[in-house]
Amino acid sequence: MPGWIAAAEAKGFDIAARVIDRLHLALRCRTCGHVFACRISVLTSTQPICHACLEARRAETAIRAALVYLGRDPQSTAYGFYRARCGHVLRRQYEIIIRMAEGRSGLRCETCFAAREAAMAARRGWTRIGPDPEGNPNYHLYRHACGTERRLARANLSWGQVDCPGCGQSWSARESRIYLLDLRHDGRHFLKLGYSAHPTKRHRHQLGLPRGAAVRVLRELVMPTGAAACAAETRLHRDLCRAFPHAVVPQAEFADMLNVTREIYRPRLRTEIEARLDALAAQIKAAPSGNAAVSEEGGATRSAAESAPVSVARIAVALASDAPSGT
Repeated sequence: MPGWIAAAEAKGFDIAARVIDRLHLALRCRTCGHVFACRISVLTSTQPICHACLEARRAETAIRAALVYLGRDPQSTAYGFYRARCGHVLRRQYEIIIRMAEGRSGLRCETCFAAREAAMAARRGWTRIGPDPEGNPNYHLYRHACGTERRLARANLSWGQVDCPGCGQSWSARESRIYLLDLRHDGRHFLKLGYSAHPTKRHRHQLGLPRGAAVRVLRELVMPTGAAACAAETRLHRDLCRAFPHAVVPQAEFADMLNVTREIYRPRLRTEIEARLDALAAQIKAAPSGNAAVSEEGGATRSAAESAPVSVARIAVALASDAPSGT
């Protein structure tokens, strides 16, 4: 049809033949001479793509990004395969390669990165096992010389700010506690959620509370390591702030009462906090006794050397009464 011929010429193609069925044409690219099948509706309504030209452009872009283009990924139209200078084959989005060619992005070979990670871990006494089982790209799974496995943040490992929960001696490896405090002073009533190896020492000597403040420890949850307590407490605060923003007390309301800047909640949130602590306690109690892995995000399990079952009495110490105690 004359309209097809005019559309093809306007878009940089010539019609070579009718192919396949009544709905398809064979188009010849005027740039490279490549012939390919195209639906008539595509020719008349949009711009056909010459894949030979497209692949040539991708190869040229890869050269400018210091890569060798190997071809398309058959599983995704947005990805291709490339060979880096190190010799390893990488799968990358075409858009990323364009950014690299323009100097707006860099490149990291996963294989070389894993080798550097393994060497760095070995210098600290750890063996890199693989990626984080919880899918956090900032963490990896490592095994210590004593056999204990733990998720570690790469940044912490690079600085040596890690300790083994099985054989370590620092605060991060020793037993700790997540605590919930009931604080009352001068007509104000707040809840404080935190972690410490010594919750009583924490509220008596470290929070800066006034002498007349009434403090009760509503809950203590024993955690196998300080690292596990820190990670679990961080997750609790994050989830509570997201789910109950109106129950978070602004610092201006307690600045003259406490020397902390956050992690203070309204009393109405106690039931929710205790429910989350119950779930965390159940997770710790149900953990396999021989598992040495420490979950940095939501709890922890003990190594084989310290895997005695945690009793319910030890996991939680709760006070039934809500009346002020004055202690």
